[in-house]
Amino acid sequence: MSERYEVIMDACLAFSDEGKEASQEILRLRYPFDPLQKPRPVRRDKASMERKVEASDFWKEDHASMMRVFARDGFMNRFTGELLINPVVLRLLSREMPSVIPYQMSWRVGEIHIAYYDLCACITSLMPEPRVGSDAECNQLTTTMPYVLARSDSTVEEMGWRLTREGYVDEWDGMSSWYVDHVKENQELRSINYFNLWYIAAKKVLEL
Repeated sequence: MSERYEVIMDACLAFSDEGKEASQEILRLRYPFDPLQKPRPVRRDKASMERKVEASDFWKEDHASMMRVFARDGFMNRFTGELLINPVVLRLLSREMPSVIPYQMSWRVGEIHIAYYDLCACITSLMPEPRVGSDAECNQLTTTMPYVLARSDSTVEEMGWRLTREGYVDEWDGMSSWYVDHVKENQELRSINYFNLWYIAAKKVLEL
């Protein structure tokens, strides 16, 4: 059975080589959208937080900084060792195939494809800023949204978690190289700010 990241990889490659219909078929068969599916629970040793934390609390818009952290970590979830996907790749697939891999701005469960929770690379702080941490890249880690939401302002130790080693971006870049090549062949995407900023960041950081 394929890993989840491999399904997205195959869908991207099929999109380039065979077209949208082939990509859609891969996603429908191997990673179907299920509005009843919920993100996998994340083990938390710490007592529940008082307030509910939402995905929108953690947006970070410095694309170049995020890209450098993702590249340093090899697009690997530092809490599990799982390989992840560049956020812009999922958003591109959602733009092209919204019924197969839907996106919802607030990441509302039941309206967004579970791949965003499973595979979308996100940033979290090693030492949370409210706990005298900083926003410097050396204090940032790559993970997924369920881990960001579960942590909130807790330290890694308080959560009872351990860090994996960093990955190798030369071996896995979250489909960033594919994305840059795709934009080069579809320059109209550069007129959309979100896609253009990620294109610039990926191209510069990975020297593509």
